Amino acid sequence: MPRTADGHPDFSGYWNNLTFTPMERPAKFGVREFLTKEEMDQVFKSGVRGSYDPGGAGSEDRYGGELFNPDSVDYDAATYGLSPWQNGVKPNPRTSLVVDPPDGRIPPLTPEAKARLAAGTRPGGGFPYVVDDHHGGATVHADNARDLGQGTSCVTQSGGPPLIPPEYNAGVFIAQNPDYVFIETETGSEFRVIPLTPRPHVGANIHQWHGDSRAHWEGDTLVVETTNMRADHTYRNGQPDTQRITEYFTRTSTDTIEYKFTVNDPATWTRPWSAIIPLSATTGPMFEYDCSEDNNDAVNILAGARATERKAAEKPAGPISQK
Repeated sequence: MPRTADGHPDFSGYWNNLTFTPMERPAKFGVREFLTKEEMDQVFKSGVRGSYDPGGAGSEDRYGGELFNPDSVDYDAATYGLSPWQNGVKPNPRTSLVVDPPDGRIPPLTPEAKARLAAGTRPGGGFPYVVDDHHGGATVHADNARDLGQGTSCVTQSGGPPLIPPEYNAGVFIAQNPDYVFIETETGSEFRVIPLTPRPHVGANIHQWHGDSRAHWEGDTLVVETTNMRADHTYRNGQPDTQRITEYFTRTSTDTIEYKFTVNDPATWTRPWSAIIPLSATTGPMFEYDCSEDNNDAVNILAGARATERKAAEKPAGPISQK
């Protein structure tokens, strides 16, 4: 176990959290937490094949096959070096990332959360304003730039908490000293500077993009507690006043950190739930994730949506006279 000068585990370095393991456990596994060696190899081979061969068998296993669909409006992942096999993905023996509840499923939403969603709050992740036909066409529902969300506008993308694996560029850089731990994610080039010394959270009326985090040690585990989420950037559309995310970093080998997070949000889910994602050591450096093209995207997406609406509103021309 590498340790810092003050005796705590040293998490400093470059890591990667890519995985082919689904967030929730497929029903066929029931309450079984781990795959057999043969199953793990098959899942990994299927995932690599799907990321290397767009449209091939296995590509449907990740993100609905959208990122690796050759007819999609999205990137050609292999050409741009964005596919998981090019980014250091490693096998994971778990049947799901969710480990609690024991069935590996995210708990049901509360009635209050269902009412929030029904009132118009969109689920997080992806591009909720786009309905893709998976054949190169899409319908866009965007009345103004705010409808595009933070992902398309590159305001914030994957900085956490929690540290959920993105579609690609899943690097994580960690640095620490006795007073702070620094965590940077490759996608979005976002970072958090988290105090290790005791201090209270900021006032309840202050809400930040990555919440307000405080860290402490529990033995050899680094524990990070985060509150004060922004209303438009909570995890999975949680309630900002009640959502608390606790992260646990435990060095389990020279090249692996077990990263566990627990979501406690009684206004959103009927019980707390937890997931485990392995962080695998990798080689740096991480380059800047330049998302500046989205300065133009917002204008183009909205202009395209208005043009589509105008075209749909046009009355079809009458029959051509044969005279």
